Amino acid sequence: MKRMHMAIVVGSMLGLVAMLVLSVLAGDSYAYNTELASLLLLAIPAWCLVRETVVLPWPILLGIGLSLFLHSLGLVTGWYHTTGWWDGLTHFVSGITVAALAAVVLIVVIVSSKKIRVPVSWVPFLILTAVLTMEATWEILEFSIDAITGTVMQHGLADTMEDIMANTASGIIAGLGFALYISRASLRELVDGMRVGRVVAWARRRFPD
Repeated sequence: MKRMHMAIVVGSMLGLVAMLVLSVLAGDSYAYNTELASLLLLAIPAWCLVRETVVLPWPILLGIGLSLFLHSLGLVTGWYHTTGWWDGLTHFVSGITVAALAAVVLIVVIVSSKKIRVPVSWVPFLILTAVLTMEATWEILEFSIDAITGTVMQHGLADTMEDIMANTASGIIAGLGFALYISRASLRELVDGMRVGRVVAWARRRFPD
């Protein structure tokens, strides 16, 4: 199983490196800086995987790698400007990925905490809230970078609203899906498979349950 996880991470990194090379050759500083940041971001789950500190389920690793690659591909090809649905696609995929990460944190809390209880009916709302919070943070970041560096990451109110709607759709779908998963699956087996014991122990020392 760990071999599959590493294959996903390495494949994602190779894809980003290819996009980085193309961006450098094209002299697109915004694109290659984005790809460098993406590689650094992807290095976090890779480091956790090697250390077996947090072993994310392979679909989530795939979602992270795919989200970063699709964003870089859109920059390199210019599809963000020439293909109307590309921006919606990248936001939808990244929204599903953020929702999955939020669900994993929620599941760890449900399993590991002796006092916190989360009704299944709350799960869709909590996941949607996490996705929209990240979407709002991203839009603020885009606006700030445009204002400071003169880039054109945002293309007007309609573009921002389409991004928010794409992430809202992904948050609703993922929230309902994970609520169904939580109601049927063995959450203990999932948490044990993620090797989060040391992280949980640290959290309990810092925030007594």
